[in-house]
Amino acid sequence: MLNDVLDRVPLPPFHEIPDTRAMAKLPPDVPRVWTIPGTEMKIARVMEGPRTGEYLFSPVTVDRAREFYELARNLAYKPGAMDGLYQRIVYAPGPWIPTRWIEVMPDWVKETVVGQSVWKWIGMVFTSVVWLLLVYLAHRFSRPMGGEHHYWRRFLLAVALLPVTTAFRSFYEHQLIVVGPAYVAIDNAIVLLYYLIGAVAILNLGAAIAATIVASPKIEKQSLDANLISAGSRAVAWLCATLVLARGLSVLGVPLLAVVASLGVGGVAFALAARPTLENLIAGVTLYLDKPVRIGQFCQFEDVVGTVERIGLRSTRIRRWGGSLLSIPNAQFAEHLLDNFNDARYIWIRQRLRLRYDTSPDQLSYVLAKTRELLFAHPKIVSPRVRFIGFGDDALTVEIVCYSDTGVWSEWHAIREDVFLRIIDIIERSGTRLALPSTTTYFTRDGGIDEARRDAAEQQVREWIEGGELPFPDMSEAQRAALAGTLSFPPEGSVDYEAKPEKD
Repeated sequence: MLNDVLDRVPLPPFHEIPDTRAMAKLPPDVPRVWTIPGTEMKIARVMEGPRTGEYLFSPVTVDRAREFYELARNLAYKPGAMDGLYQRIVYAPGPWIPTRWIEVMPDWVKETVVGQSVWKWIGMVFTSVVWLLLVYLAHRFSRPMGGEHHYWRRFLLAVALLPVTTAFRSFYEHQLIVVGPAYVAIDNAIVLLYYLIGAVAILNLGAAIAATIVASPKIEKQSLDANLISAGSRAVAWLCATLVLARGLSVLGVPLLAVVASLGVGGVAFALAARPTLENLIAGVTLYLDKPVRIGQFCQFEDVVGTVERIGLRSTRIRRWGGSLLSIPNAQFAEHLLDNFNDARYIWIRQRLRLRYDTSPDQLSYVLAKTRELLFAHPKIVSPRVRFIGFGDDALTVEIVCYSDTGVWSEWHAIREDVFLRIIDIIERSGTRLALPSTTTYFTRDGGIDEARRDAAEQQVREWIEGGELPFPDMSEAQRAALAGTLSFPPEGSVDYEAKPEKD
């Protein structure tokens, strides 16, 4: 357009146009700018950049080129000028498109619409359709088949689209020769698409690498390890893709500082909105590092007992005994009490026996002794303890505590069942019975108080009072010293009994 204007407006003789030396002689405070006489077109000295010191058309003159062209288009060309150069450039094709094809087209195809010939608009539409068709075919070819994603195929197809997009850009610029604002808009769009395709390729590369690693037989596909590998690879891919997009925006002239600031504000808003999700993600990382449970292990979480089926980044799934699947957020799963039965070396057995109150001391001793013999003799029982621990409301209470020599939950059930069946047999052989929750009413004649024993007890208390030996509210040190060790334990008659030497 500027060349077309210069071919129409009169120019001064060359010797009247100032050169570099003439401009250098101007006072320091005078701008190094020359305006073409009769116009507002300016030539100015470049002050910075790779062409510093050269004299070029000023940026304002370039921006107003169309305005100058419209003002001068009705002027006659000077002798020797290139008549209609701009018009020929507007509708002329590149070297791959024969000019005679354009010349034989109807005149309306050569008309200019928004700075472009109509045939170029048609060519741009056709070329864009071809590019979109290739993108569609690539998308169809990379769709999941049989429920599996082909990330490597997606990555390769996205990479293949990069040179195709570059070729289309070159075709627009050098064959269709798109000019003016349309060229700027289309070129910017192609550059943006180029970087978008590059970002998509990086995302698919991250997904493909993660899928390849997780496909290893050493990694459980539903484990937290697999989820973290996938999430970590995708996070790195997203970071790289974001950097690629930032580079693309920078090429298009978008100020990255404003983009980063907007991302920071948006990131804060996103973090506040996604706080529960972020808590679960952090808890998922904690579970990965701590590894309290693994897939397939049997555990108890609060009142939930079942087998771990999946450990994800957001939640953990446990299959309960009833068959239902429970999904627990990782934040809750990591904070509450967790009992992992698979990591146990021993599983304890604890049970309380309630014997009838009419059980005699000898019967009770028989049950205690035989139960101890049973547990010590059992090959799968470790550290048994059987004790008479107290008097309940309606029964004598015996506590059994021992450990089964297994960490397998199913085997523990079998061992406990065997022990309980044998204890039932011991109780039967003792002649007593297990007590049922009940109240027993005895219809009998009251024997009254034993007067002889009453008189003996009262006499003992009087003697304590007269002798100043009443052990209330507490015993004296002398009484404690005199009583110390006077009883035998274990009791006389037991296998561990040792007779105490008589005191002098």
